[in-house]
Amino acid sequence: MVVARTKSELKKMQSYQKQPLYLRTVSIRNYLQLTEIKSILSKKEPVILIVRITPIMLEDTEQGGKLLNELYSVSVKNNYSVFRLGEERIIVSPISVKVEREKDFTYR
Repeated sequence: MVVARTKSELKKMQSYQKQPLYLRTVSIRNYLQLTEIKSILSKKEPVILIVRITPIMLEDTEQGGKLLNELYSVSVKNNYSVFRLGEERIIVSPISVKVEREKDFTYR
């Protein structure tokens, strides 16, 4: 269960419950694409982003690290969580989305 820490978080979580949730994929090739991601996360419609980070990390690890740090800051500011999905991707999802890790599943 997700608990809102502030009134603005509560209001945003309630609005998520009334809107459809979108899934979007993005492949990051350069630092300038951060602007595109910021605009996606600042919209009212909730979205789950699957971000492929391999291209920028292979090209310039310093810029890739800088991008990831800023992406994390923007995500938290807009009530999103950031998760790693293997070595190549990260997921950015609204805080209202519960994400289970592999260890949480029981294999039979």
